[in-house]
Amino acid sequence: MKENMMENRLQNLLWTVSEDYNCDVKINPADLQKSPEIAFYNMVLQGAFQKYFDADFFETYIKKKIQYGAEPSVLTLISKLCIDSAVSLKICAERKGIENIRRKAFRETLKKDAFRFSHTDWDYLEYCYLEFQLYQKTINPKLHPLLLKIAALSHASSVKDVCKCIDEVYHTSYEKGFAEYFKGISRDTSGLKSAAEESDETEEQDNLISDEDTVNIFSGHVDAQDNGKQDKSNVRLLALDKQSSEHLEKYIELNYGKSILPPNEKSRLQKQMCTGIHEDCKLHITKGVLHNQAVSNAKTDYVKRIKEENLHVYKKNFLLTRQNILSLSNLLKRALLTRTERELCTSEYGTICPEKLWNLGRTDNSMLFKRELLQDNSDFAVEVLIDASGSQQRRQSLVALQGFIISRALSLAQIPHRVTGFCTFGSYTILNEYRDYLDNSDADENIFEFYGSANNRDGLAIRAVADSLDKQPQENKILIVLSDGNPNDIIAANSRQKTEKQPYYLDFAVKDTATEIRRLRNRKISVLGVFAGEEEDLQSEKKIFGKDFAYIHDISNFANIVGHYLKKQITD
Repeated sequence: MKENMMENRLQNLLWTVSEDYNCDVKINPADLQKSPEIAFYNMVLQGAFQKYFDADFFETYIKKKIQYGAEPSVLTLISKLCIDSAVSLKICAERKGIENIRRKAFRETLKKDAFRFSHTDWDYLEYCYLEFQLYQKTINPKLHPLLLKIAALSHASSVKDVCKCIDEVYHTSYEKGFAEYFKGISRDTSGLKSAAEESDETEEQDNLISDEDTVNIFSGHVDAQDNGKQDKSNVRLLALDKQSSEHLEKYIELNYGKSILPPNEKSRLQKQMCTGIHEDCKLHITKGVLHNQAVSNAKTDYVKRIKEENLHVYKKNFLLTRQNILSLSNLLKRALLTRTERELCTSEYGTICPEKLWNLGRTDNSMLFKRELLQDNSDFAVEVLIDASGSQQRRQSLVALQGFIISRALSLAQIPHRVTGFCTFGSYTILNEYRDYLDNSDADENIFEFYGSANNRDGLAIRAVADSLDKQPQENKILIVLSDGNPNDIIAANSRQKTEKQPYYLDFAVKDTATEIRRLRNRKISVLGVFAGEEEDLQSEKKIFGKDFAYIHDISNFANIVGHYLKKQITD
């Protein structure tokens, strides 16, 4: 009911600002989840742009930019900044309350997307723009000319002025690059014409672009981690050259933590794991920025804040969480107990059986004794792998809670286990080890440092943690994967191959992940998928894990569902 009321308010706001009751724009649920102010102001932007500028011309411009090779995610963000500058002064002068909504939306964006702003050049540009608009602060003097160029659009009277500015900012901030760590990003843009000029060409050329190429620049930030469902023709790979890769490693260490592996071991692992479609990829195994970072920085402060938020959710749901932990641990203990029950068997030694003494001198039967056998209850090792990509940001506290329940229950049942989160940034798949096999139960709370960022190359992550699981001395091994069933990594590594690599997303990525799961099962490693995503991605989850996956509708039933599977693996 509340959602419908909010959507009606947003729709009415759009009509009021645009003064056009035929105006119909889809509402982005992500905006509402972030903040009502962000959703309100984005709707104001859409209505104001429809009112003051030729929206049809602009849509054609965006289509052509993408057709000629522009990166949709970068174009989306830069376009939104330019349109804000072009319409804000006009609409704020016309409707006095808009200025207050705009400032609140900018503050909320700075707060909610603090980590994203450190990811790429264009994210950083948005951060500088928001600071410049709110506080007239120039964070980076090198960007001051760009910010002034965008700000000058406040006096724009034609949509072509907006398009021209977007062209200039795009070529500067993306194709040339200005951030310290990403100066080496290269991209072939030969033949890329000015899309603003191309928009004046014939209608016949316009028809070459399908409706699927339409990009809604008001739909919120589109970073490298999207929903994996965009049209294949729109997916483009960023090629990182050698210089970029070297800088990228420094960036990874700064933002995710230093590697816990010595260089020779890291090199061996990469050579062994990064083969086939994962060739030219790299692995980075870390304990996180809070555990091996020499100095405190913005990222450590961010992770501390995220941990506090996750712990707040845990404390708010303490009784429910405790109930799940005790329920799951007791179930596991009972299952292990069945493996340690005394089993009596006849033997050539042990306790003599008087009723069998008649065999002496009469038969060759020497099995005159009984002996108790105890089955070993410590022959299990469990690996918990958690998808820590950007698609998990909206539910990261819930995912952290699920990981904690599993880990603490395994600790209480004294089952050796490791908990690892994974994401992919550039050519690196990062494995954040929250808890190792030999750690005590205090390490379980490290899982509350979990947060979502970047992309996810599930197949490579599963392959890498399985290597660690294989090395454990226990006979029986179980892998539990908490994911949204949506592997997606469209940023390519520096490739030695002449042919362009296929983007890692959609069916291609799902099939690769499913293949890795089958290989583990063929090696007698049991695998359970715990679905932590949107219902529309359930089919992908089924393709990956088959019948062995759990869909958690209600956190209160989490222990029963996961426990049922683990009990089956232990007792069989």
